[in-house]
Amino acid sequence: MIIQHNMMAMNAQRQFGLIDVRRSKNMEKLSSGFKINRAADDAAGLAISEKMRRQIRGLTRASMNCQDGISLVQIADGALHEVHDMLHRCTELSVQAANGPMTDVDRNYLQEEVAQILEEIDRISERTTYNEIPVLKGAEAEAMEAAELIEPTIEGSLPSYVISASSSLQANHLTGTYEKDGMTYAGGTIDFSMVNATNISDFDDTGFCMTCATCNRHYSVRFTDEENPSPVKENSGAHFIYNVSTYGVTSGEELVDRIHATLDNGHPNGHYTQMDKEGAILHIYDNRGVNTALGDLSRLESYKTNSKLQPGIAVGQPIVIAEDAQYDIQIQAGSEEGNTIPIKLPSISTQLLEIGGANVGSQASASMCIAAFKNAIEYVSGERSRMGAYQNRLEHTINNLDNVIENTTAAESMIRDTDMAQEMTMYTNNNILAQAGQAVLAQANQSQQGTLTLLG
Repeated sequence: MIIQHNMMAMNAQRQFGLIDVRRSKNMEKLSSGFKINRAADDAAGLAISEKMRRQIRGLTRASMNCQDGISLVQIADGALHEVHDMLHRCTELSVQAANGPMTDVDRNYLQEEVAQILEEIDRISERTTYNEIPVLKGAEAEAMEAAELIEPTIEGSLPSYVISASSSLQANHLTGTYEKDGMTYAGGTIDFSMVNATNISDFDDTGFCMTCATCNRHYSVRFTDEENPSPVKENSGAHFIYNVSTYGVTSGEELVDRIHATLDNGHPNGHYTQMDKEGAILHIYDNRGVNTALGDLSRLESYKTNSKLQPGIAVGQPIVIAEDAQYDIQIQAGSEEGNTIPIKLPSISTQLLEIGGANVGSQASASMCIAAFKNAIEYVSGERSRMGAYQNRLEHTINNLDNVIENTTAAESMIRDTDMAQEMTMYTNNNILAQAGQAVLAQANQSQQGTLTLLG
């Protein structure tokens, strides 16, 4: 018998220690609810589950981002709804003003309401924001406004005999008045009476341009000898160019007819600078006239001075919209870089809608306002439709994100979470083994007591 080394006790103690470690881990998993509490528990499982956790946290935030996007779109749509209502009211007023039994005094009352509505449209455009971001001033509108501020290059002056016969072209603005249907307008003329079959080739790649008193956009006529020029109207920066064919023209009257027909029958782009023809004379006037018996003629002087009429074609800078334009919104709709949904914010203003100079003060101008407001309503309808499409897309995105979050969470749970029933069974088993080990260790320690009898 030996007393220095109790091998039975040592073996029992080692086994008890192993069981106690396993029991401690069982208690840790049961108390935390996690199968993996440290990397040593499952190194590969930890790495995989952490990637899943990153994805879950990112997708959860992305779902909230999309809801923010919906809120922004709803604010834009709500504002556009109000603009729609105002445009419908303007249409109603235009139709009323275009009615024959109305007097000019009555139309002036209607014009006061139209003017206030137009001011409110611009105010809504400026002041409607989400988190201090303007939602009705899209990047395209910003680029358009910037392009309008840059004066275009004037190219291709008309033949000198047309300029010398037309005082307005020499002055570069409207110089006189134009009488029509009892109304007086700021007007100017271009005289094409010297045009004939021999000199018509002088007009190739020449033209003239004009603006109204409140608009920075130029509307240009470019003469070309092509029989069917295309496009009939093209955009140059923020400006418009109409190609007028001189093919087969033998007189100034024919040329004026071509100009009038090509420029939307004298209504270029639905604008308020209008045209009438009288033989070889082209009358150009600002369609905000006054009744000389009732109106203040001083307004006409302002229109004359501010309305441009120049020889030459206005060629503007091309509109370039930066990829990172301030008012184009990128919704981060996923947990990975570049997983975004772009939202192009709507652009609304009376200038963009081309109703800034709307005037229902005469029956003729009220009739044209009906068409202008119709076009404006169609434009706003398109913007609202686009906002609705964005909202539907974002709602579908949220549904998909929530589904991915749920299933990824379930997968992460399989790796990381404790199966409480299984772990409790293992804990109970290890607890019984631990109690048995304690009893065996006690017996092993008692086994050396027999050596004392030898000493007696």
